[in-house]
Amino acid sequence: MKPIFIKDFFPAEILNLLHNYAILKYSNHKKYNPEKYAHSLIGEYADPLMETILDMSTPVIEQNVQKKLWPTYSFLRIYDKCSDLPVHNDRKGCEYTVAICIGCDPIDKPYNIYIGKRDENSDYKYRNNAGTIEPLKIEHRFSMLPNNALLFQGQDEGDLHWREECTHDYYTTLFIHYVDQEGDQKEHKYDRRPMLCSPAVVV
Repeated sequence: MKPIFIKDFFPAEILNLLHNYAILKYSNHKKYNPEKYAHSLIGEYADPLMETILDMSTPVIEQNVQKKLWPTYSFLRIYDKCSDLPVHNDRKGCEYTVAICIGCDPIDKPYNIYIGKRDENSDYKYRNNAGTIEPLKIEHRFSMLPNNALLFQGQDEGDLHWREECTHDYYTTLFIHYVDQEGDQKEHKYDRRPMLCSPAVVV
């Protein structure tokens, strides 16, 4: 499936709610535990409001992929200066991923998502999640502004994706994930939790 770019994912009122919610919630943090994967200050699994958005967005994503889907989990990440997203494939439970920018500062400065594959002949290189620098062929580049969404499949070897170092003061992204109700990963419904908003299942 080719990535699908959606310019305006949320009604303006919902976008403003999510943006302000994230700012207020994390401005009140007294202690931060930086997310090791993206080196960002904030990375939260299954925030209740974001899980609600995950659930309510299901029909929209089903319409785009023409399949019946199970929501799996949401993840809210706030990138800050020098955080990034290393080259990686997604885990099971992320058969269909939607990355939505819900706010940033500066507001008019985009932050790119890259999708591509390994290519030993490429001059372009970036690090993977093991810290190894890899040569990569960029097949898609999407410049993401607030309310832009990108729907893609990121589990296959040819669907590597990443972000270079962030230069924003902050850049907030909501990730919502789904699996095909009749596919090989249907057992990952709700990310193997009893219901949405439940804690992560430790394997």
